[in-house]
Amino acid sequence: MTSVSPSKGHSQPFRHDLLGLRRRMLGLSQVELAEKARIGQGTLSKIEQGLKEVSEEVAECFGDALDCPPSFFYQAEREYGPPMSAHPPFRKKASVGQKLLEKVVADFNVRIGHVRTLLRAVELEPELQLPCYDIEDFDGDIEAIAANVRRAWYAPRGPISSLTEYAERAGCIVVLCDMQAAKIDGACYRIAGLPPVIFLNRHQPSDRMRFSLAHELGHLILHPYPSPNMEQEADIFASALLMPAADIGPELAGLTLEKAAYMKPVWKVSMAALIVRATTLKKLDASKSAYMWRTMSSKGYRLREPASLDFEAERPSLMDALLRNLTEDMGYTEAELAKVLHLHYSELTQMYALPKTTSLKLVR
Repeated sequence: MTSVSPSKGHSQPFRHDLLGLRRRMLGLSQVELAEKARIGQGTLSKIEQGLKEVSEEVAECFGDALDCPPSFFYQAEREYGPPMSAHPPFRKKASVGQKLLEKVVADFNVRIGHVRTLLRAVELEPELQLPCYDIEDFDGDIEAIAANVRRAWYAPRGPISSLTEYAERAGCIVVLCDMQAAKIDGACYRIAGLPPVIFLNRHQPSDRMRFSLAHELGHLILHPYPSPNMEQEADIFASALLMPAADIGPELAGLTLEKAAYMKPVWKVSMAALIVRATTLKKLDASKSAYMWRTMSSKGYRLREPASLDFEAERPSLMDALLRNLTEDMGYTEAELAKVLHLHYSELTQMYALPKTTSLKLVR
């Protein structure tokens, strides 16, 4: 393999893996990028494999073709594969296409790099603990683990008003992103040197987003390593965390669709989740449960529950605060923010809902 030294003006060498990462982030094939960059596909393949050096001029060409500053390819960031918790769903989504799934993972990587950069300017001290439990220590009782987490967070009885707030107070970075096309609700990473990062699909209904967040918290709390039943265990944890048996059990007695519709905005979970919880807690017998599912299907509620029952989606605040720390507290201009995050500001506004114009003064 060719030895590559840092390029002029850059402290790091050109990162061939970041070139492939950015290409996948934009959903481009090697053929498409080679055409945009006006080089041969064979040459591009060798560059992505680290077999060919890249000049400053070629790096500029790649930046133009991939709509990013050339500095993107000189970062010290490492590349991560799919999140541990997302592997089973990724395997099941063959109909979505590998290219689209790679695009999502590439986006995760770029955002993780942004989190690392933003955290260099602050000291993040969680107010609450994010406990980790071994399921075997509880004889498989995930409900008991969820109850312990609520106690560790000093959560009052009943519905959790904002699960996102609890997650952030426990040190998690919650990031909303676009995973609609890939049909992925959420994913999480636990990386040494960083707080846990949870990605949520911004396009899912608010009730589903809360359950997705609870599910990902379940992975962080229960699963230091992959396991065959981890998705089912995370679902059990999410249900118990959001709907403790001792609190919701009496309300689920005699559950009907009308009652589920009333309870949905109170508990901030879907009607479907309430039916599942009632069945699990034996508040519904098999025949009544089957009848309710048939009715849900006939009304189209299995695909989309009534919009009139929607409640306001929880919005993460920690990532916004980290960005404001640079722009408002430290006076970074749009150009300076783009420089440290290695993307054009126009793309950052789409990723993080930043203002499109600022009046910040240039830092000297």
